[in-house]
Amino acid sequence: ILLIFLYYQLNAQTITPFVINSTGGYGETGGISLYFNVGETFLSTINNGTNIITQGFLQPDGGKFNLLANYKVTSVSCVGKSDGSILLTKSHTGIVPQALNYQTFWSDPTLCPSKNCDVVDSLSPGTYSVMIVAYDGATPIDTVVLNNLVVSPSDQPCKIKVFTYISPNNDGQNDFFYIENIEEYPDNTVQIFNRWGQEIIFIKNYDNQENAWGSKKYPINVPGGTYYYVIDLDGKGKNIMKGFIELIR
Repeated sequence: ILLIFLYYQLNAQTITPFVINSTGGYGETGGISLYFNVGETFLSTINNGTNIITQGFLQPDGGKFNLLANYKVTSVSCVGKSDGSILLTKSHTGIVPQALNYQTFWSDPTLCPSKNCDVVDSLSPGTYSVMIVAYDGATPIDTVVLNNLVVSPSDQPCKIKVFTYISPNNDGQNDFFYIENIEEYPDNTVQIFNRWGQEIIFIKNYDNQENAWGSKKYPINVPGGTYYYVIDLDGKGKNIMKGFIELIR
């Protein structure tokens, strides 16, 4: 890559070429200068009345298209879960074709039937692979294969998270009392009390589906206000969680 600086003094009418390599820099004469970066394409002239400096940069050929890919694996969060994920990131070097597009072919085709998934989730522990193909229109131009993408299991018990806001208006959001990961404790019991300590609901094997406060089986038939829950995770009174719920009508 050549960067040529030409300058001359107006009174002498002389031109002196200066050649510099591709690492970037500047040209200077008579108190004036031009800066450049590698990859810039321009032709610029500066005149301070005594000296003129002209700078031209020849942009290099970008070369053949080369597909690059990386990934990030998120392992499952706790015992028994299938919530792992794999995220792909694509980049490239060289000349980009006008009709560039990609397809992804996962080792398990059911993970991405559309063949254009940069993220697959809800993964169980296991080893996965993916082939990424770059196309110019319908013509394949480069391929990257990523093997041994390991979603690791977990030996950590799933943590319970209680969502304490309920608005049962059938809008699909907060319509029932949701207890995250309660299904990992199938022997659980859940009790709901009003502010006077009266039990208004008792549910065994709470599962956030049929057995949930706000389901068809256990509808919410009380006015808005503050209510209190007692969750017995093992059903034996040895692992108790307590708190309050805000019910908004």
